[in-house]
Amino acid sequence: MNSTRFLLVFWLAVIMLHSLNIPAPCSQDELKYLPVRHVGDIAGHFNQPTEVAVAPSGRIYILDGANNTIEVFDQQGRKVFSFGKAGKGKGEFSQPVGMDIDSEENIYVADTGNRRVQIFNSKGRFTSAIDLRSKKARPVEVKKETGSDRIYISDTDNHQILCFKQDGSFVSSWGGYGNKTGQFMYPGMADADAAGNLHIVDILNGRVQVFDTSGKKIRQIGAFGITAGTLFRPKGVIIDSQNNVYVSDSYTGVIQCFDSTGNLLGILSEDSREPLRLTTPLGMAIDGKQNLLYVVQGQLNKVSIFALQGGI
Repeated sequence: MNSTRFLLVFWLAVIMLHSLNIPAPCSQDELKYLPVRHVGDIAGHFNQPTEVAVAPSGRIYILDGANNTIEVFDQQGRKVFSFGKAGKGKGEFSQPVGMDIDSEENIYVADTGNRRVQIFNSKGRFTSAIDLRSKKARPVEVKKETGSDRIYISDTDNHQILCFKQDGSFVSSWGGYGNKTGQFMYPGMADADAAGNLHIVDILNGRVQVFDTSGKKIRQIGAFGITAGTLFRPKGVIIDSQNNVYVSDSYTGVIQCFDSTGNLLGILSEDSREPLRLTTPLGMAIDGKQNLLYVVQGQLNKVSIFALQGGI
């Protein structure tokens, strides 16, 4: 499958589902709402953006998949620069899906169609790459471990997680196709908590699986469904400074928040009467200094910004 067709197929079901009359996750009497306030959007000439990240400098990086670029904005939403273009060379992309930024503002990009992870410095200059062709892997997410040289990659072709060192040497893998503990049906976006435990979205199983860095399963967050506390098409996951876990669901359009043990804390809402309902919410990022949540709305080709009223 060529890269353009892959990205279209990967998100086609998500987009089609939003043409349906989507039911609420559960009745209002059962819901606890967490207050947020919409404060703005970052919109440009995006085409199928998938992920957003906030760097230590406060800059906002948006992965613009079908345009094969990374767009960089300041905290006021003004474009600073961009890098990348379609191709197979260094610094070029083929329908990238996932991205991460480390404490030194190096950018790690899951260059999905080219079957590699590319690494850039804070100015968007190519520094190195991890070639995944020998593993026959198709990366859709990448997560750099804080304080180490380990890089974790969601491989959607083989339904597994790959671990490499930053120099490109292979360390380990775990997973496989299925719905049992430790298996995946299309692993997707990921984040890590303060202890370094990996939270990996397991898309078609409707859950987030949590592993230590050796691949040992610790717990599961959510289960398949459309009621509160369950997930139908989870896509994005982000963890705040209190180890609360936010999960976006591209089918229901809501974002649910769970505590560190997997208990539902509530659903984000602007009016405390009904859930905040977004259009294909995908990747997310939190700016803890500004108390802001950034959410990619894929079908609307923009990133929406929300103030987290309850604090993080």
